[in-house]
Amino acid sequence: MNQEDSLRTEIHQVLDEVSGPTPDLMPEIAQRLRPASRRRPLLAIGQVAAVLAIALVVGGVVFAMHRSRQTAQGPLVSTSPTTPVAAGPGANIAWVIGQTPNHADVVTGIDPAGHVVGTINAPVELRSPVGAHLYALSSGAVDVYSAVDGHREQTIRLHAVRADVPSLPLLSPDGRYLTVTEGSPTTLEVVDLSLGRSLASIRVDSVAYGAAVIDAQAQHVYVMGGSSLAKLSFDGATLRVEQQAAAPPCDGLSLGGGNTSGGLPFRLLADGRTFVAFCPGDGRVSWFDLVSMKLTHEVVVEHRNPFWVSPVFSVDGNTLYLHEGGTGKLHAVDLLQQKIVKSTKVAIADTNPLAWLRSLLVTDADAGGIPRTAALSPDGSWLYAIGAFGAPGGVSLVHLPDLSVKGRWLPEGLFTSVWVSADGQTIYLHTEGGNELRVLRTDGSPVATLSLTADWSDFIAPTVP
Repeated sequence: MNQEDSLRTEIHQVLDEVSGPTPDLMPEIAQRLRPASRRRPLLAIGQVAAVLAIALVVGGVVFAMHRSRQTAQGPLVSTSPTTPVAAGPGANIAWVIGQTPNHADVVTGIDPAGHVVGTINAPVELRSPVGAHLYALSSGAVDVYSAVDGHREQTIRLHAVRADVPSLPLLSPDGRYLTVTEGSPTTLEVVDLSLGRSLASIRVDSVAYGAAVIDAQAQHVYVMGGSSLAKLSFDGATLRVEQQAAAPPCDGLSLGGGNTSGGLPFRLLADGRTFVAFCPGDGRVSWFDLVSMKLTHEVVVEHRNPFWVSPVFSVDGNTLYLHEGGTGKLHAVDLLQQKIVKSTKVAIADTNPLAWLRSLLVTDADAGGIPRTAALSPDGSWLYAIGAFGAPGGVSLVHLPDLSVKGRWLPEGLFTSVWVSADGQTIYLHTEGGNELRVLRTDGSPVATLSLTADWSDFIAPTVP
């Protein structure tokens, strides 16, 4: 391509983006630049000056648009915490769930430098609130692993729960107690992780396949499942059913192993008496008073697909963010005011015109669960949102609490899950369509890219009900 053709192409590319297709002016410009008659020297000089001025303007536009493209694809803003966040041993290491080709469970640990630090060949279910320990249920026991390198620290025997059937273990807010449930009617067992032993167990006849949440004072345990909720007293050695009530059913989507990988969809509020639950099946957010044992309020959040919505609670527990990865929609629910306070779109929606029709016929899911498409920085300032299920947009940097998008990393990237280290300095991303893991700094710059051998599904995040 000669210089004339190159300049023509550059002019058309820039002007077409600004105002649509432009006429081909290059032949006439070239004609004006041909050697002029000696009788019109001033006119020729003026024509040359005009062409040079046009070239400078076009060049400026080209440079500005080139810079804008670079900015859109590069780091836009730093999300590093303004105040340092302390993190315990192993809390900054990402642990990802996977399966080997022969369907054996394996969990892999990756540090902020992108190095594999250990593997655990067990079905790990939970991570402690401070991120230092991992917990796996085996037949009749709970195995405790270090989050530093994955070595097993202890095994705690269970007395009532076999744990070789589907169960949902949950931790107390301080991470001291572990509740394990199974079956219908539900059998509940409470384990003291600090002492390394089982404390108490009970069968709750009114609840089927329930999950058990223990309050911050460890005085009550709430067992929910199906359309029932039971309130149990706990004195550290025994469990006793105090009250039972009907609760809104949720078709099982809010409970069960992989379905919680997007984040636990329920929370005990700081007042100690209000339980809030999100049901992805129909988009209901429900408030339940644990003193009167009655439903007090509900709001409905519109969504397209129940497996697309990832729930994330604010650091103080007063706000619930619901991110729908397939559409990029983000809703903020004020749990104290009991209403949706803001809804916005934080990512580019799927531009395929058939995608909407397909979503009505096909329910996308990641291994039967809800992927973690949103993660909160530990200082509560940023929310990282990705467009899963083929929705483009890379990583959206959402500033809280105004829910404004301040930047975008890897805008052409397709990702499935995101997790943030405990100190807020490292972001881990799972690339869609493969087992590639990307590690980024808080300015969006790359640290490492890993290819994991196991077919992995999600990160194990600290769990606080």
